[in-house]
Amino acid sequence: MTDIKVLDDRLPPDQLGEGAFWDGEAGTLYWVDIERYVVHRYYVETAAHQSWKLSKHVSFAYPQDGHLILCLADGVYRFDPETGIETPIAVLNLPNDYRLNDGKLDPFGRLWLGTINTSEDPAETAALYVLRGDVLEEVESGYVNANGKAWSPDGQVMYHADTDRGTIWQYDYDGETGTVTGKRVLVKIPEGNPDGLCTDQNGNIIAAMYGDGCLKVYSFRGDEKAQIDLPVSNPTSCVLVGSNLYVTTAYDGLTEEERKQAPDAGRVFVARYPLPNDG
Repeated sequence: MTDIKVLDDRLPPDQLGEGAFWDGEAGTLYWVDIERYVVHRYYVETAAHQSWKLSKHVSFAYPQDGHLILCLADGVYRFDPETGIETPIAVLNLPNDYRLNDGKLDPFGRLWLGTINTSEDPAETAALYVLRGDVLEEVESGYVNANGKAWSPDGQVMYHADTDRGTIWQYDYDGETGTVTGKRVLVKIPEGNPDGLCTDQNGNIIAAMYGDGCLKVYSFRGDEKAQIDLPVSNPTSCVLVGSNLYVTTAYDGLTEEERKQAPDAGRVFVARYPLPNDG
């Protein structure tokens, strides 16, 4: 049984928690509530918490030079926590029912993100992007939900969760140019919904399985090595900090009865990692 607990039960649950990001210099965990337009910052050592309300959906946030860089619904913005001003950096002209989704920094500090088609009958027209200066460059299209991303410890392999197809892709990654080649399947998960990703120091890939109430751990060859069960159904993102695995979750889509049965849905969890017999 994995040692797992709620990070801080004083905090309100998130409707659609996402975008777990660790700021090692400050010892703070960032995450967002996409549907409530909120960014959270949590000081792990002191349990101090702060949050900001934004103007639109927000799917990822990280600190930079006293500001926050945000992935809002239509693009990347610089946010001033003191004034609340959101300044656009790179904006996309997205159709209705589209928005930015999960973002991630590569090991070299480059921002990658995807879009999602949220319509009731979505087409495979969302895409994967990388931020280059003030331009969001489309790298690959043909997705319903271009979701979580992660990199191997040496930065030479990129992983990408294709939620709608139940697939985690892998690519050869050039860290100098931020380009991908050699797309291939790492793992195809029948009836699974891989969401946020992260990797451990041994090169294993940890995938939050939305709707499945667990995280799955895969080797770099695609073999399933372990499963971390949660007391809630919708894990969304994860970040590994030493032996602590932080996991955001969501109560979005749950009925009132389902929420009663899982009162911690939407909270951030912390699990002990690595698992037994995993190096």
